[in-house]
Amino acid sequence: MTANEKKTFVLDTNVILHDYRSIYNFTNNDIVIPIVVLEELDKFKNDLINFHAREFARELDKISEKDFFDKGAALGKGRGRLFIQPGVKFSQKMKDSFSDDTPDHRILAVTEYISEKMKGQKVILVTKDMNLRMKAR
Repeated sequence: MTANEKKTFVLDTNVILHDYRSIYNFTNNDIVIPIVVLEELDKFKNDLINFHAREFARELDKISEKDFFDKGAALGKGRGRLFIQPGVKFSQKMKDSFSDDTPDHRILAVTEYISEKMKGQKVILVTKDMNLRMKAR
């Protein structure tokens, strides 16, 4: 797989709440978890219904390395790396499009930032939220 064929997937909170092991489903592609997703997951950890939030936190702890932000954590043989992306400033395009600073808009800002940073590589937002998908388009 060449660098241009490799993809980067940005995951929304609801993907992890649906399946905490979803990070292992992207073969040899990289995954970015916006820090706001971790903040949102933290709200669900104590809720019995959200087993996946707690299990994902355990999974992150198990695979985490010192440089989770810059070098990422290896997800295993034949898989890519997992990165945590701290918050980024809204671009002018984001400011013009969305007046509110919401978790969804912060996820979109990270996706836009990664797209600019990874020129020539496909960056895909993965979400179960139809409204967020529409905003991303």
